[in-house]
Amino acid sequence: MMKIEWKERVYNSFVGTMSERDEYQKQEINKELSVAGIGLWWLNMLIMLIMLLVDTMNHTISIGTILIFLSNMIYTNYLTFKFKKKGLNETECATKEEYLQHKKTLRKAGLKAGILWGFQMFVFMNYIFPYVGSEEISISLFDVVLWSCAGGFFGLTMYIFGLWNLKRLY
Repeated sequence: MMKIEWKERVYNSFVGTMSERDEYQKQEINKELSVAGIGLWWLNMLIMLIMLLVDTMNHTISIGTILIFLSNMIYTNYLTFKFKKKGLNETECATKEEYLQHKKTLRKAGLKAGILWGFQMFVFMNYIFPYVGSEEISISLFDVVLWSCAGGFFGLTMYIFGLWNLKRLY
């Protein structure tokens, strides 16, 4: 009971209200807060990338880069844990056809995620970071195979995590 009251006080203070809001107002406030939270997370990720590039140029690693990385990971893991605990990340499938359709969609999304992640890592690790760090840019067959396999593993992992969130109701 004390925890709920504390959360409600922080919520009202953050929103700038003195009294309880009705359900519609709370829903709209939560929608705006969630969009702002997602936007700030992406901005935070962009800032982390810029800090990492600056650290690479200077051949150092700063405490700011480490702290922003940790804050991003804590935020993401907190949300993942809370969504999982409350079942908010589950997709309910009423029929076998619906399940197979979601599975097909997940397969495509996993393949796309794996290809994009593998390509992005290949470009960053073999072009951007060596260039920014004033190092020699060299590409070998090993690098292509490495990031292709890593992308495949990443895509497969995303597909499996997606399957775990499908809930069969039939």
